[in-house]
Order: sequence, then structure tokens, then C-alpha cells
Amino acid sequence: MDNMLKFMLSQYEGLPVSQSTLHRWLKHWIYNQEARQIDNSFSAKFPWKEMSLPQSYFLQRKLCIDGQFFLTGPRFLGGDINHPFVDIVASSAAVNDFVLQTISKEWVELKPKHIRQLTPGKRTDMGVVDQLVYAAPLNHDPKYCDDALTLAPAVRQDFDWCRQAVIEVYKHSWSTTPALVGSLFPIDEADLLDHIIKGNAYLINLMSNRVGLIVCEERELSFLNGIFILEEIILPAFRGSSLASRAQRLLQNHLYQLFGKDCLIAGTIIPENYPSIRTAEKAGRACVLKYEFLTSYGF
Repeated sequence: MDNMLKFMLSQYEGLPVSQSTLHRWLKHWIYNQEARQIDNSFSAKFPWKEMSLPQSYFLQRKLCIDGQFFLTGPRFLGGDINHPFVDIVASSAAVNDFVLQTISKEWVELKPKHIRQLTPGKRTDMGVVDQLVYAAPLNHDPKYCDDALTLAPAVRQDFDWCRQAVIEVYKHSWSTTPALVGSLFPIDEADLLDHIIKGNAYLINLMSNRVGLIVCEERELSFLNGIFILEEIILPAFRGSSLASRAQRLLQNHLYQLFGKDCLIAGTIIPENYPSIRTAEKAGRACVLKYEFLTSYGF
């Protein structure tokens, strides 16, 4: 673990958290991922029967390549058995073409389409970017104020309005930005109701008008811990006044009272979703990490 921890501390040192927090997160992450080399309950979650492979094949593997360690594991894009890939979940060095070729050979029976890695957001792209991670610390001094916009916790009775609003917004987004069709999907209705019940959903109100919805949850993404924005919508009729970024700023005020400045507010954005990228940046978040799909055919 020590070599991987040392390398990953240097790789991710630009994240907006203290070095002690980053050290704790990475140490916990690497420990849990190494445990998946022998965790049968982990491998049992994979479609080993459908792929005619032994269950043990899906245990994670720590490979030594040119004296460096690469902890790898099988994954499926969107849970689709027809789109397998290999995730590099931890390493003691940067990847190169020989590393990618070696990993591909190790997992040849999986027939992976790509190899995925998580890199710092500002690093030059090495492959096809899958997701961007935008984040910022909950540190508001001075506090953001908005005289016209407010947030109110959604309750169960608001579910039908929220559901219909999500449908309307996504239909509008798909029609105005065709590039998002097939890559941008709304929150699942069952998940939406669950978040409303748990108090994770907030209605966005402009004066007396209900104009949108924002959903967040405390969770982990890889080693990163924080409050993640899972969904945010603004009704098409009310777009054009930066309401989405203003609502995120108000949400940050609220979350700061609950969690303090040492917590991150974060979210994943697909690179084609330029409106969400602009919203995140207006709200004070920056691209801190990105998932990339690589191949073993050079950079």
C-alpha cells in the first residue's frame, strides 16, 4: 500500500482538501480495494455465470509491471454485460502504453473495451473523457445572499410535480441539445421519491413561482467524500437568469450549516453537458478530477 499511497498523494495533491484529509481518504480507499482481491462477496456481484467464467475471475488484481503496482478490477459500463472495461483503482506510478497492454492481456477473457483511470482535472487528456468531477469546499465567507431565490425542502406531496418537472426539462434538453441524447439521463423516479423522503431534495422558488428542483446526497466517488449534487433542473420557461448556479450557491450555504467548511460539494458532469459545466463554474466549483477511457494502442 505504501508505494501506491505515496504516488496517489502526489497525484491528487491539488484537490481542495487538507493533506491529512486526502491521506485518510486514500489510505481507506486503497485498503478497501486491496481487500477485494480475496472478497468473494464482491466477485459474486458480477455476471460470471452469464460470461461462462469462474466467480474468482472477477476478484480485483494487483499487478506488478516494471516494478510498479497497478490495482485493477473488472467493470461494466452502465451495468451492461456487453460493455466491459478494466478500472485502475490504485497505482504506484503513471500508466504508459506498456502498462495498458499488460493490463489488457491480464484481463483478456473479460474482453474489455477500454481501461479507465481517474486523473486530476487539469491534466492533459490521455484518452476519451467519460465524466468530469466538479467540486469545491463548503467555505462561504461572505455568505451568499439572494433576495429573489429560495430553497424549500420537498415533501412527499411534491413528488408528482417534481416527477413531471424532471420529464419536461429532460425532453426540452434533448430537443435543444441532441448531443445529450443517449448520454444524459434523468434521476430514476423511485430514487427521486426516496430522496424526497430522506430530505435530500429541495424545491427552487423564484419569488412565488416554483421553478426547479435540486437533489443532493452525502456519498463517495472513488476515494472522494462529499455532498454530491445528483440532479438539478430549472423549468425551461425560467432559464436564462443563472437560477441553477444561484440555487447551488444557496444550497452550499445550507450545507455549510450542516457539515462545515471541511466538507466538499461535488458532482459528476459528462463533458458534452456544457450548460451544467457553466453552472458549476458560476457556482464556484472547478473540475478537480476526471475519468478517462484509455486503450492499449498509444496516446
